[in-house]
Amino acid sequence: MKTLPGLIRTKEERAMTEITFIRHGQANSSAKTEDGYDNLSPLGRTQAELLGQHLKFVSHTADHVFTGTLRRQKDTQRLLDLSADTPVTRDARVNEIEYYTLSQQMNEQFGTPFPNEGITFTDHFYETFARWQNGEIKDAPEPYETYESRVKEQLEEWRHVGPHVTVVTSGGIIAMALGHVLNLDQRNMINCLLAGVNTGVTKINYMHGEWFMTQMNATPHLEHPQRLDMRTFY
Repeated sequence: MKTLPGLIRTKEERAMTEITFIRHGQANSSAKTEDGYDNLSPLGRTQAELLGQHLKFVSHTADHVFTGTLRRQKDTQRLLDLSADTPVTRDARVNEIEYYTLSQQMNEQFGTPFPNEGITFTDHFYETFARWQNGEIKDAPEPYETYESRVKEQLEEWRHVGPHVTVVTSGGIIAMALGHVLNLDQRNMINCLLAGVNTGVTKINYMHGEWFMTQMNATPHLEHPQRLDMRTFY
């Protein structure tokens, strides 16, 4: 039996890895600083517990769980109450971008106040990311290029860990991962960030040498009519 040229793949290319991203539960949305924000609200804790119950119901498995070192990420992971036998790694590269710090710098350096809601909030993201990427924000917490590269490096590492990897992180990390997978421009990557729901579940697969998105921002644990008002974006 002959095989058409180009269809012979290595064992590594045939292997598939599924990465399940889980955004943390609602944090302290009234905060004005990075540290003040980094605490789950009572609703955020409930969101995480409900997702954990759902994951048990569907027999979710993970060969390894990764989280950042932020409180809201670690607490969400603990509240999910996944199998105690699953190894957990805390890695600061999974931490969220410091948007509060960037926002303060935007106000100090360009007179752009922190937004309140609606279109103002969306426009603030677009402007902040554009200035950040262009290197216009002095003393930014990290270069934009580092944000891009650390997520890309992690994707490459995670696909070698095992067939099922779970990552409990934040909206900015998930959005950048989707940006890499879907080859998004910055505006559409930001749109993915803005659309993120607390404890939303996003999945990507690596197979045949390529990345594929298979699910974005799902909240099956909040789809009951009595839980619809438990969906939060911030």
